Amino acid sequence: MTDSILYTSDSDQQFSKTALFCPTCEHASPIGSDWIMDDSVQRDRLLCPRCGTVVVDQPQL
Repeated sequence: MTDSILYTSDSDQQFSKTALFCPTCEHASPIGSDWIMDDSVQRDRLLCPRCGTVVVDQPQL
């Protein structure tokens, strides 16, 4: 049996553990949805679609 933890954002949507949360504007959505991939750098970088804050910044493997 697997337990799934769900989170609730300010818009009252539920997300599983695969959701990202913006610390600046509190936008939340699943990883594969509306996050913007920054291709201008040689890193894996995702930006918040609402405010542009970098929420993921790690070396490419």
